Amino acid sequence: MKTIQRAATATIAGGIAAGSLLLAGGTASAMPSDEPCGVSDVHITVTPEAAHAAGQEAYLITYTAAAPTTNCRLDGVPTGLSFVSGGQNNASDTTVTPDAPGAVPVPVNLTAGHPAESRILQDAAAPVTFLPDALNLNLPTGPDGSSTTVAWPAGAPLKGTTARVTAVAPADAS
Repeated sequence: MKTIQRAATATIAGGIAAGSLLLAGGTASAMPSDEPCGVSDVHITVTPEAAHAAGQEAYLITYTAAAPTTNCRLDGVPTGLSFVSGGQNNASDTTVTPDAPGAVPVPVNLTAGHPAESRILQDAAAPVTFLPDALNLNLPTGPDGSSTTVAWPAGAPLKGTTARVTAVAPADAS
């Protein structure tokens, strides 16, 4: 009888352990990624943003997963922003700085169902200084961001010689 009880106890313990591993494995796959996003992980678009603070115009940079299996991290502010028109030799002299220098960035996990965004802000009353057709930037992936070039909205002007860029954040669900 004791042999049967020991066997039953071992079977139950084994089942609990296996079930725990399954639950832990499921949880691990849903956890945020420690891997920074690379250019091949992200599809980036830039669009004018209709709603913005008084006196400002904003362009929304949207980061979406390039594949259904994408799971990577964006962290901080996109850097190295430069605006070009007709090729890399015709660049704007607009200086882009972080909107909240010194702020501690909050990492954003990018997956197929969870896009991210940041904004380029400019003074709405400033004169038009450049009509770009592309934006160069380094992904907000920490200190070693990957460089890429994305299309700028057709006919959307830069105003003034300075702009600010916000840190990446989860995309607004509205």
